[in-house]
Amino acid sequence: MDGNKFDIKNLLLTKINRKLTLLFMIVALVAPALGIYYFYISSVSSFPGTLSVTQAPLLRIVAIMIIILIAVDAGIIGFFVSRSISKPIRELYNATREVEKGNYDVRLDIKTHDEIEELAKAFNRTTAALGILQEERKEIDNAKTEFLSITSHELRSPMTPMKAQLQMLMEEYFGKLKKKQKESLAIIIRNADRLDNIIVDFLEISRIEAARLKFNFQETDLAQTIIDTTRFMEGFAKDKNIELIVNVDKLSILEVDPDRISQVFRNLISNAIKFSEGNSKIEISAELEREYILFGVRDYGCGLTSENQIRVFEPFFQVESTSRRRHGGTGLGLAICRGIVESQNGKIWVESKSGKGCKFCFTVPLTPVRKIRPIKILFSQKGVIERKIREEFKTILGPLGNGEFNELKNKNALGKDDLFGYVDSLTGQYILTPERGLDFKNRIEKIFGYEKDVINKKEDTIYNSLGDEVLKRD
Repeated sequence: MDGNKFDIKNLLLTKINRKLTLLFMIVALVAPALGIYYFYISSVSSFPGTLSVTQAPLLRIVAIMIIILIAVDAGIIGFFVSRSISKPIRELYNATREVEKGNYDVRLDIKTHDEIEELAKAFNRTTAALGILQEERKEIDNAKTEFLSITSHELRSPMTPMKAQLQMLMEEYFGKLKKKQKESLAIIIRNADRLDNIIVDFLEISRIEAARLKFNFQETDLAQTIIDTTRFMEGFAKDKNIELIVNVDKLSILEVDPDRISQVFRNLISNAIKFSEGNSKIEISAELEREYILFGVRDYGCGLTSENQIRVFEPFFQVESTSRRRHGGTGLGLAICRGIVESQNGKIWVESKSGKGCKFCFTVPLTPVRKIRPIKILFSQKGVIERKIREEFKTILGPLGNGEFNELKNKNALGKDDLFGYVDSLTGQYILTPERGLDFKNRIEKIFGYEKDVINKKEDTIYNSLGDEVLKRD
């Protein structure tokens, strides 16, 4: 897409060069040509008897040669004049491309002493201001991450001795307790444990955002890691009589961090147990796919709507269902999983339909990433997604796009499935051509961070049971 735009821009600038050159040639050629032609006619008509048979054709040839020379000179001069106009325009365009990539250090040095130079100066002032804003945003992000890290450490420091004292009280180390006192103390201990878990989660998020997440890479049998993690989680699954089924391909020994893989699996399996009905099953899978390992945790619980699928990896997000609130939780588990996976250049996504269960998938590259990059977690992407959708509505539908977007937003119909249904209705009413409708859908998929990719073609998959298109979260 970007290459096409660049080619179109080049073509446009080339057309500008041609048009300016042609215009200059016309202006510089027509006037002298008319003058020479008038001079020739006047000479022939004024001195008909003095010109010999050979002189008249010679005079015509001289006049034509003069016109050709003037045309060549006009063309050359016109070309350089047009280049002097189109070159700064091209420089402006290239500079805007750099800004689009996030490079706010780009500056223009255009000395045309006209409006284009003034435009270049305005561009430089704008990029300078954007650069300052970018630096301030980075400083705020760094300060936020540092504050979160320090605060989490300081909060956890008194938690250990406090929990130790509570345990001593519960075990009647300081004397006998009555039944009501024990019940009250048990409530305090449970909430202290919950608060400690929240602090631990915040510590983990601060490490992810500051690119300080530690990975201990070692030669690992991933199949055994998955089996061990599943056995550990079976104790939690037995409370609801849920069967954990492991389906793992033969995997070669890989250099990974087994503790981080196990951490992601524990979160996903725990989440699946919470939202599964009793006497059901959860399927855990792993298989080699090209240059990465594809992992999956599939449940047959309540499932997710398209709107919730967008936000499920956001921090503190929980499915809006009163019946599910009893499970509690901080809403940070999936956000931490995303940070761990993406820190290793992997991807994590969910495939689901409401009422038909979920399948959470994530990938881990075969080659470990040792230089960890920061992953932003605490800021919601919902506002960014809505803004991009609005822009696409304006692009596709023109002036009507803003009103149509607002109407869908008021109906809470900005999920991917809702938008696809809306596009289908437009193509069904011949408001959009099928090609335009398909382009609209592709734009929407790109905004939601999905790309079509067949990941698993086996028969026993959630893709077949749900009848869904296989989509991968970007």
